[in-house]
Amino acid sequence: MKDWKKDIVFIGHFALDNIIVRNRNSNSQSLGGGVTYGSLSAYHYNPKANIGIISIVGSDFDNRRLSIFKETTIDLSGIIRDGKETTEYLIDYHDNGRDLRLISKARDFEIKDIELPIDFLPAKAIHLTSIADEFPTNFLNKLADHSITNNSIIGIDVQGLIRDFDENGNLIIKKNSAIRPLIFKMLQKFGSRMFFKASDKEALAVTELSQKDLIKATELLGETGAYIFTTLGEKGLYFKAPGYPILHFNAYSPKNCEDETGAGDCFMALLLLELANLQPEERTYEKISEIIKIASAGSSFLIEENGPKGFQTKDIILSRINPQNEIKNY
Repeated sequence: MKDWKKDIVFIGHFALDNIIVRNRNSNSQSLGGGVTYGSLSAYHYNPKANIGIISIVGSDFDNRRLSIFKETTIDLSGIIRDGKETTEYLIDYHDNGRDLRLISKARDFEIKDIELPIDFLPAKAIHLTSIADEFPTNFLNKLADHSITNNSIIGIDVQGLIRDFDENGNLIIKKNSAIRPLIFKMLQKFGSRMFFKASDKEALAVTELSQKDLIKATELLGETGAYIFTTLGEKGLYFKAPGYPILHFNAYSPKNCEDETGAGDCFMALLLLELANLQPEERTYEKISEIIKIASAGSSFLIEENGPKGFQTKDIILSRINPQNEIKNY
């Protein structure tokens, strides 16, 4: 297709992140969500890329929060203001990980939301950055069948699809019996156009397997025909491509670890942006494996700073891709 409107489009809720880091006794607030971290990662990696955001915010959203995009060429005209509330989280980091509490949520996506800013589509790559279960099954089905996206590669982070919240807004995982078949059907529907990322815990939740069966969980997800990335934090990731065995990739070591928020979004943004620059026949197993290293190295820089910072240029990211910088503890 020659009439691409964008190289990559990020679709999902912005988040107002209230971040507490207990072991540093610090509190901060920043604009978050995968649309923020992903788009900025892509822009700093390749400032010439044509990048867009489609998001939904409420009437409570202060446009001054978008100042973080001021010096970029990221197209923000796809932001839709509808309803009263913007998605807002309390993120509490502690020694045992992090706790998330949903304070408020913008409305869910409807297929008309990608049709209104029509100049954004078709895009070479679309990343669905779900953070609060904002993509209903009906939306995903229509997206898979949509005429203006049927040649796009699609990335998705499963975290938002399996999130649910109790009456106090505390994060809980949806019951597996309800969400598991829906996710598998989605992966099968998109097939080899889909690049699917899940953490180790999320992959196990979706497949209803135990911790010792993580490789099997990755295999099961891969049987759908999609490309699967099961992330393991500092232990790297598993990669399953259709028709190929699982590969393990080491992570790259950051100089320090300040804030892990957005690392997965950075990984997916660089992965999809690199893939978008290739013709379908050029997206070989070997080439995707090379791109995984670039995306992993890029995410290692992001966690070196608090909030949506730490984004690096392609040259700097490539300089970290060296066996001596890998974390070989797995």
